[in-house]
Amino acid sequence: MDIELKETFGMILVKLDSLDEKVTKNSLEIESIKSDIQIIAEVQKIHMDQNEREHQKIITLIDKEIGLHSIILKNVTSDVRALEEDQKTLEREISGVIRKIR
Repeated sequence: MDIELKETFGMILVKLDSLDEKVTKNSLEIESIKSDIQIIAEVQKIHMDQNEREHQKIITLIDKEIGLHSIILKNVTSDVRALEEDQKTLEREISGVIRKIR
């Protein structure tokens, strides 16, 4: 019985060593995964920051363009109104000339 107990104890030690190796291997893999996740998070943060800066540039450009277009539109509207007034004046003058000619 003493031999059987030693053999059983030996088998338990072998299994325990195998489990220790697996735990060590898993611990190393977990550390590697943690490191990979940290790198991915850092890269994602960098991309988010870059994306935010690019969006801000686009928004600023659009705001400037809209402002410029608003000024142009006001000027064109003013010019069109002036042309309409000039046309009305010309029509009145032509009507007056036509009346004088008849």
